[in-house]
Amino acid sequence: MVKAGNIKFPLLGRLSVQGRILLTSIVTSLIISVINIYLFVNINAVIGRINRIYMSNVVINDISSSLGDVQNALTAYLNTRSSDAMEEYFRTEQDYHNKLMELEPMSDPEATILQRNIINLSETYIEFADAAVQARRGHIIERYKLLYADASETYEYINAYIYRLNIGQFALNTENYDALVGTFRVLEMISLVVLIMMSVINVVLIWIFTRNIMDPVRERELRMEAHIKDAELKYLEAQINPHFLFNTLNAGAQLAMMEGADRTNEYIQKMAQFYRYKIHGGSQETTLEKEITLVDNYIYILNVRFSGEIHYEKEIETLPDIKMPDMILQPIVENAVNHGIRDIEREGRIKLSVSADADGGTQIRISDNGVGMSPERIEEVLKYEVRSDESKGSNGVGLKNVLSRLELYYGSRDIMRIESEGQDKGTCISIYLPKET
Repeated sequence: MVKAGNIKFPLLGRLSVQGRILLTSIVTSLIISVINIYLFVNINAVIGRINRIYMSNVVINDISSSLGDVQNALTAYLNTRSSDAMEEYFRTEQDYHNKLMELEPMSDPEATILQRNIINLSETYIEFADAAVQARRGHIIERYKLLYADASETYEYINAYIYRLNIGQFALNTENYDALVGTFRVLEMISLVVLIMMSVINVVLIWIFTRNIMDPVRERELRMEAHIKDAELKYLEAQINPHFLFNTLNAGAQLAMMEGADRTNEYIQKMAQFYRYKIHGGSQETTLEKEITLVDNYIYILNVRFSGEIHYEKEIETLPDIKMPDMILQPIVENAVNHGIRDIEREGRIKLSVSADADGGTQIRISDNGVGMSPERIEEVLKYEVRSDESKGSNGVGLKNVLSRLELYYGSRDIMRIESEGQDKGTCISIYLPKET
């Protein structure tokens, strides 16, 4: 689980660096998009209401203008009695009727009454006007003049009501417009505050996620160092006084040489080389050649102790000058001795082979003909579930430690593979060292 202060992100611990950067971009983009959509919807709603306020006055003005056109067309026909004038009258009358249909219901009670009066009087006006036109067509002069006078009087009443409705709507719309302008300004302030908050949140998210990106790197370095030190301390308590150890071993080697004990002299020198590797190493890195030399010395020392019971074979096709973590091969060989071939009745064999891969990497295989490993046991080892009591006899440096340091060094758990066909069929551990870049 990855932590950032007191904030925990279990998901981030399973993501790669690229995945975390992508997640940061998606989260921040999603938040910005949601905020922009919210502001867009609200601002458009306010603009729509402002447009409706504006259009209500426009419709009333259009009705007034259209009514004037009807009155003018009526007057023109009654004066000229031309067919063009009559067509113009009927056209303007239909246009006026359509404009009346565009009037929306009013929310204000007084405006509702005025609107109803305009519609009712307009019907009366049209009746007078149509009757006047028919009387003029029939040459009934007195009648059409009387009807024209009634229509003109109704026209004046309608205009008066339209004017009052227009003024009332203008006053009401002015109040609504002021309120909407206030709302718009509030939205502007909200937008500004949200953008500032979004910027702060964005910075916090980036800080949290980038910190979560860097934490595994720092943790990896600390764990690598801890594993190395743990392996060194458990493996070589003789580091407390290395000079005393080397002086003692050198004295023993000189004494053996003076007495003509060549095998004893070689044994002590191999032992000195074995301990010198760790005491003077002090680094997390070494070379493959040095690791193999350490294994050679270790096997030599064991064979002296156990009278050559361990049959050790090397098959090295290539030996590149490649860097790797130190103390990797020797603990694997030690594990093969202590837990693989020590208690078998047949002849114990260990083979170390080094070969090149097609992609430029190096393949190392350490195999034995010992007791083998069950699939469950292999899975436990690869999942770091080895119990502490099972590492006894190997100076505390087991496969779990080796696996951890390989993973930390190369950043992958696919570096090491364990294979076994089952009980008493031996074990083979393969390590893949990628090409150095």
